Amino acid sequence: MVSKGAMAAIVIVIILVGGVGAYIIMFNPFGPKTNPYDVAIVFATGGLGDKSFNDGCKKGADDAKAAFGIEYTYAEPTAISDYLGFLRGFAQHTQYIEPYDLIISVGFDQEVALQTVANESTSQKFAIVDMYIDPIVYPNVASLLFDEHQGSALVGAIAGLTTTTDKIGFVGGMNIPLINKFAAGYVFGAGYTNPHLNGTANILANVSIGYTDDWVDTAAGKNLADGMYAAGADIIFAAAGRAGLGVFDSVKAKNATSSVPLWVIGVDSPQMYYGTADPTDPEPPTLCLTSMLKKVDVAIYTIIEEWVEDATWQTGYGLLHSFNLANNGVGYELNSTLLALPPAVVTAVNNFKTLIIAGNITVPSEIYWTT
Repeated sequence: MVSKGAMAAIVIVIILVGGVGAYIIMFNPFGPKTNPYDVAIVFATGGLGDKSFNDGCKKGADDAKAAFGIEYTYAEPTAISDYLGFLRGFAQHTQYIEPYDLIISVGFDQEVALQTVANESTSQKFAIVDMYIDPIVYPNVASLLFDEHQGSALVGAIAGLTTTTDKIGFVGGMNIPLINKFAAGYVFGAGYTNPHLNGTANILANVSIGYTDDWVDTAAGKNLADGMYAAGADIIFAAAGRAGLGVFDSVKAKNATSSVPLWVIGVDSPQMYYGTADPTDPEPPTLCLTSMLKKVDVAIYTIIEEWVEDATWQTGYGLLHSFNLANNGVGYELNSTLLALPPAVVTAVNNFKTLIIAGNITVPSEIYWTT
């Protein structure tokens, strides 16, 4: 016979065990949790802190978070080989019950990894910055594309009007079509406003072109810039991710002993502050003449707004998003607090911009000179 006290104890144990079982069934603390994030981002290999491309994308996500109350998480790959693992991990979301509303790849070199994962997870929505993905073949991938050559033409025009040596330079990250769009637009714009830079049989007699072959190596950026400034270039456009910050190091060191003013032109995000003596507390003067604004923050914000806020998804070629001069997706930086460009320069560049938007001038999107 079981005593009443023992029976009561057994009942209590059964209730407790049943309660724990019910808790595990309902909440399963040992299994996947509710996903606290709406968006996942896989940044480019240059990492955050590049003051340009990745940081600009993060700003767009931060702006979307503030505007729409979304939450996002991210990964910072250090090598191209890392992309597949990060994208697949986000797409499978094994630690969370729900998928992400949107997974964003930052950078053209995520193309293959993204296509692989998009095929594996056909119900997951993706977006990629800087690469065209066929929306018919991959109806779950949106492409965020830019007319970098148009924005680069404007900063090239400023360089052409500002140079005192009639020699300019370009430091790119890689010798690839994407970066050569920057170079082509820059050289074209400089030649448009300065015939000394575009009126010779060999355009490279007055324009130096170099590549760091790395998105992170600031020493490579500095070494290339050192050589260009030493050879007479007084303005260098840096489009090399974090490696481009080496050009800022170079201009600050070289300008101190130069007989002519030396300048750098920034890229992607506003970088005029970085050309000051103390970028953490920027005060004039700055050695950054302007920056080519590739508004990746606007692109990231736009795609998050479309999906997370409106819960809609385009189909077919509606998945292609183009950012250009006409829709203010590219442009150039003006910061009169740090450096006031002459009004005549601003007027000339804005007139040039108007002609491009109107279709009266076509800016080349690839290198058009003989190397």
